[in-house]
Amino acid sequence: MYKVLLVDDEALIREAISENIPWEEMGFELIGSCENGREAMERMKEAVPDLLLTDIYMPYVDGIELARYVHENHPDTKTVIISGYDEFEYAKQAVRYQVMEYILKPVTPSELMEVLIRAKKSLDERCAKMKTLKKLQGAYISNRPFLRGRFLNSLLRGNERPEGLGDKMAELGICLSGAFFNTAIVEGDDLSPFLNQYTDVRDDLALFAICNITQELVERQKLGVVFQNMEEKTIIIFCGRSKEELEKQMEEIFREIQETIHSLLLIETTIGVGQMVPDICRLYQSYEGAWDVMEQKFFMGGGRVLKPELLEEPENSRAIDVPRWAGKVLQEIKSGNEVSIEENIRAFAQEIRDSYANRNRSIIYMQNLLLTVIATANLIKEKENLIVEEEKEFLNRIYAYEHLTDMAEDVTAICVHISGLLGEQRDSYGKKQAMMALDYIKENYMNSEVNLNSVCSHLAISTSYFSTLFKSCTGETFIEALTKKRMEEARKLLENTSMKTYEVAREVGFSDPHYFSIAFKKATGRTPTEYAKENRTE
Repeated sequence: MYKVLLVDDEALIREAISENIPWEEMGFELIGSCENGREAMERMKEAVPDLLLTDIYMPYVDGIELARYVHENHPDTKTVIISGYDEFEYAKQAVRYQVMEYILKPVTPSELMEVLIRAKKSLDERCAKMKTLKKLQGAYISNRPFLRGRFLNSLLRGNERPEGLGDKMAELGICLSGAFFNTAIVEGDDLSPFLNQYTDVRDDLALFAICNITQELVERQKLGVVFQNMEEKTIIIFCGRSKEELEKQMEEIFREIQETIHSLLLIETTIGVGQMVPDICRLYQSYEGAWDVMEQKFFMGGGRVLKPELLEEPENSRAIDVPRWAGKVLQEIKSGNEVSIEENIRAFAQEIRDSYANRNRSIIYMQNLLLTVIATANLIKEKENLIVEEEKEFLNRIYAYEHLTDMAEDVTAICVHISGLLGEQRDSYGKKQAMMALDYIKENYMNSEVNLNSVCSHLAISTSYFSTLFKSCTGETFIEALTKKRMEEARKLLENTSMKTYEVAREVGFSDPHYFSIAFKKATGRTPTEYAKENRTE
């Protein structure tokens, strides 16, 4: 119900209007009737109407003066003038005070009801606007942290103009007054110690907790403002009166932030600090510097405060000889020495650190090392396919590594796997070559020309490599295996035939019967003649 106040100095008119209008049916409540403007003003101090119906000519305070009072003190109240004076000057003043309608007496109930219908429509529209405004104001208040964060993000990207900057910050409750400014990024190194304490807890709760603790510590000491950027990283904007004072305050608050977060959340944090700037509109330079220095976490590990000095490139920066390191690692891979593989890759990572390469170049160095090793390892196709799959998975996660050490460990694991596959490959190849050599002995033992060189020529393999390989697979040298075979066949001949010693020697590949006799006695403990007498079948 909209409240209506009726003002007219004629009692009969007040009575007629009061009784002949179905107020409630039309959505109105007549809260009173007054006989002059002064009385109406007093009544409005108790209850302000939504609609004022007033005559113009009245004692003490007339209708135009009352309209002016309402316009100046209760601008939401609609005013309708009902007058017996059809004069242009009155109408002009009514327009000045935003009177809704100016109607002439005598007015019938139906005419007045039409005016009330229009008044209600206008009041309904105003009420709808007010509801929308309240809704927007409520949404603005509830979304203020978001709007605050969006503005601060824009400020740190350099997108805010100096004009009106103070008004914007005041509207959002942001206080950044001072002669010097700086930024810092607070990042949890490993959230799992916090998350493992609870069930069904996501990363964003840990990230919010980091921001909340940081905000409480920084803003309590009025050192600046804290918010989360679009990636949920905790960002600090510092402000101070002097560079020296601000640097000291930052040093102390960083220590407090790291200790408090670790104490409450069990999370180690890394803080990347930008460079100091003398103008709030240049904060984007400090912010870019903070992100740049944060890359040093990749090389140095977490739990530190990383400062701009780390970005100063030293005079001894240099490129890295990746092929040389790949050769050293491959040598250890082929030897099967896992400890040396790890030591060489760790040393390679340290040289990357010492070279002061940036994060992207460091990733390329480590990637090239692995690719070079795989390309030169000479794995058979089946085993190479296994490593290529590992390499693809490695390349997919290569930019997600938090630290160079983690990447080095991953590369080490792949290289150790390559070493194992090469060992299997050597064992398989060695067994095959050894079996072929034994077959060669079986088929050619009777040939006195058979020796190490002949079998290596037959197998197309070097004598040194074959000797190592054959001994590794059989436990004896090639000559020992050949002699063993010849002795076995000689015993059979001596046991089952009447052949002479020189005939047996020739039959089993000895061109010198005397040397055969020496070799036979060494193998059996007896001469061929003695063996034949004891074992020959009659």
